[in-house]
Amino acid sequence: MSKSNPKPFFKFGRVFFPGEPTIAPDKILFQPLGNHVGNVRQLARKWQDDNFSLERVIEGINLHDKAKPQTFKILVETNKQVEFTKYTYSFKGHRFKVDKPQNLWVQALARGHHDYSTKEIIKDTYQLKKAPEYQKIFSKDPLQYAKELYILEMCDQIEAELACRVIGDDEQAKSRTFMDFTITKGISEDSKHRVFYLDPYPFKEPTITLNFRSWTYNLSEEDKNQLQQLHENGKDKELGSKLNTLVKEWWKQNEHNINEDPAITAIIKPYNSKTKPIPEKSKNAIFWYKELANFQPNPMQEEVFQTMVETQHPAFILKAPTGVGKFEAIIIPFLAMLSTKEDRHRLIIPLPARSLLEDQKQRCEKYLKQFSLLYKGREVSLVIDTGTEMNRYVYLDGEVKPSNNSRRHLYKGDIILTTIDKFIYRYFGYGDKQKSFIFPYRIHHGNTLICFDEAHTYDDISFTNFCSLVKALYEAGRSLVLMTATLSQNHLERLDYLADNVIDYIDVQDNLEKLNNFYKQILKQDYSNLKQFKWVNDIAYDLTNSRNFQQKLISIALEEWHSNPSHRIIVSVETVKDAIEIYENIKSELNIKSKEQNDFLFLYHGRLSDIPKTSHYSRTELYQRLKERDEKDQAYILVTTSAIEVGCDLNSTRLITQMCNPESLIQRAGRCNRKGDVEDAKIIVVGNNIPEFVNTLSETELEDYQTTLNDLHAQNFDPKPILNCVSTKQTIDDYRVVELFSMLQDYVYNADLTCQSAHEKGLVITRSWTPSVTLVYDDGKQGDSLEKIVKESPQIQVPIDRLILKKNDEGNYINQYANVDVYEWIYDKEETRYKLEPLKYWGCAYSKDMVIKVRAVQEGAIYDSFEPYSYDHELGFKDLPGVFIKWRSNGYQERLQYNPTKDRSVVINYTKALTQD
Repeated sequence: MSKSNPKPFFKFGRVFFPGEPTIAPDKILFQPLGNHVGNVRQLARKWQDDNFSLERVIEGINLHDKAKPQTFKILVETNKQVEFTKYTYSFKGHRFKVDKPQNLWVQALARGHHDYSTKEIIKDTYQLKKAPEYQKIFSKDPLQYAKELYILEMCDQIEAELACRVIGDDEQAKSRTFMDFTITKGISEDSKHRVFYLDPYPFKEPTITLNFRSWTYNLSEEDKNQLQQLHENGKDKELGSKLNTLVKEWWKQNEHNINEDPAITAIIKPYNSKTKPIPEKSKNAIFWYKELANFQPNPMQEEVFQTMVETQHPAFILKAPTGVGKFEAIIIPFLAMLSTKEDRHRLIIPLPARSLLEDQKQRCEKYLKQFSLLYKGREVSLVIDTGTEMNRYVYLDGEVKPSNNSRRHLYKGDIILTTIDKFIYRYFGYGDKQKSFIFPYRIHHGNTLICFDEAHTYDDISFTNFCSLVKALYEAGRSLVLMTATLSQNHLERLDYLADNVIDYIDVQDNLEKLNNFYKQILKQDYSNLKQFKWVNDIAYDLTNSRNFQQKLISIALEEWHSNPSHRIIVSVETVKDAIEIYENIKSELNIKSKEQNDFLFLYHGRLSDIPKTSHYSRTELYQRLKERDEKDQAYILVTTSAIEVGCDLNSTRLITQMCNPESLIQRAGRCNRKGDVEDAKIIVVGNNIPEFVNTLSETELEDYQTTLNDLHAQNFDPKPILNCVSTKQTIDDYRVVELFSMLQDYVYNADLTCQSAHEKGLVITRSWTPSVTLVYDDGKQGDSLEKIVKESPQIQVPIDRLILKKNDEGNYINQYANVDVYEWIYDKEETRYKLEPLKYWGCAYSKDMVIKVRAVQEGAIYDSFEPYSYDHELGFKDLPGVFIKWRSNGYQERLQYNPTKDRSVVINYTKALTQD
């Protein structure tokens, strides 16, 4: 920079445009940079956690915004028609222009703020670990740098939101999704004093006072005319640069003459609830169950409650039968711990399947609403994270509160429901390019409790990852609960470090008797655990020709339905195709011709879309209607697959199921007479074989299982002998999965850059080496906007190998649909967002987030001879389109070819499973 022509030094820390957006504003407000930095410094000095270097963080704060003046500019945002929408401002790149202090840690803090990405934090940590003076710090806590950067950013964000609220721009305050705190406005003492409540409250002192200052630029009539003239001439895109020039000219001319506006004081306090439960009841299980759930806890729930509230970092396995309230056993004590305002906790519940999320969401929501009634004025929140859906729901005074920008929640939630796949993805810091390391940080926060529900459902690769994940969390000192009804002994042996911490209400007879007596004597459930059992074993299942098998299930279901018009019947099979055929046949037999006629027959499987949610046949809407009937003891027939096998809280009178693995039978049986109030409940197993594609038993184990079923025939269903039939074969880990998990662990948590390439490929194998893609159905009604089509059209996640073209005996492709387009999400650095672009580059499927759109219409199709795809909202994705051709697969690699045009192709690859190689 030339000394003769220095850049103007604009001392702005933040800019505000009061009132509604307008082309020619009357005034603009500027917060002095020194005021902002001073306030952030004050907050950091009062941070309640002493386990960090205050000196380093303060030095980082002093530097972090120092280069803002050189990068300041006013910008304009326009719509697609290039018309003005609002003014904004930018200090883009300022964090890279800070002075370089001698202290490398301070430099990293100053440059790291506003990013908090996995890649940047790991790179900075790696550099700091090389310095001898910091090695001891990282040996004690590998996340120490991330922690100190988090404190700097939180203080910066708290100050920023308060400044927006105090100086007068609430719109800016709403966009701060990185915040881990909720700020609510209190009753102000006067116009110069504002009161705000912060929850949770992270500071040592009970009250903090900050002063906010500003300069005001009152635009002259000439200034406003110049802006208005640009607009009238259709040059809205130039409004930003023009206002930028006007602001800088005003500052240069008046810098030494501008008086600050009167300071406004913000008083920060801990949130003050309008109501509060009696303190001496805080560790009383009966009190909390009554207040939140309105029922008395059973012995298992009482024991879990005491373990959780009296142990600082609980880590245990909970073994209990299906239907005894394991989910409530975790939620209720967690909310009791959440009631301690000085020590805010977070509960993360990874589930084995997306199909469980809706039921668990409804259960969580019920208790969070009740909790928010106990603590009026206090917000509590629930996050649902499946990757495609990332929503945050806020509850206040017993109601759902509309939330701004609910998608970018960044695990800012009291309870987080997710899938095991997505949790591992977050555990390793994947997500948006910015802020992605907040996931590992919040997962590893001292007050985070992680509860793995339905732990018995994992197998093969998912069990390998599950074991690696649980052990890593345990060794890091995290609070853990593993809940199961049917975890085998071999699986338990893999978790031997938790062997001394098992709450067992299955194999410990005294506990089981206490549980049974509770239901009979206290709850007066006279029919608890009573279920007649019948095995129809005169028919075998043939995957290639299942028509006779379907008819057998249909006839049994209709016989039970006609025998008692109040029955609640579940029919469970293994394939979507069978479920659809059975559903349509029952619908035909019962002469149901419209949805208005049908309020009792349901079809539920994994290939139903949940978009749009308002659809009569969306998964969410279907499940809500089914639950309503179930809770009112109204009759229904549910035809389903394993999508509703575990975790779903249904209380059927009849379970008719295809012969399945013993652990699956126990889970399905848990949906029958769940409340112990059905006098003549019945379980009917149909078939004498388990379909090969799901069978987990050896030949000898299968024979023993068949003998057990035969011995149970015409008796009461007892899950214990069935549990003894669960496969005892040792799980053989795929060594590549173990090694990959280890590499990602070393990269994210030990800053080992030799493992960076594995992370950059996005290679997270959770269930199978076969990657999944998003399949979207475009009916042509959403217009031409690709983003809108993907957002609003029916869609599912499907393994990519299910979309491989098949050939008939003559060698012709039989499942190809002409109008199929393949896209991938590409990160646009200029717009700092992901955009959908046609798949055009060869490469690894794991590094591509692919979306496949199948269109209903033939217009524009590459091949005119192929049939258009037909999607039925009621039945879901019955058939899957052929999109890819197997192409020169070699060794450990599977290669698929996609032809976007007749003269161009793209080849992608992924790794084969060991059994395929």
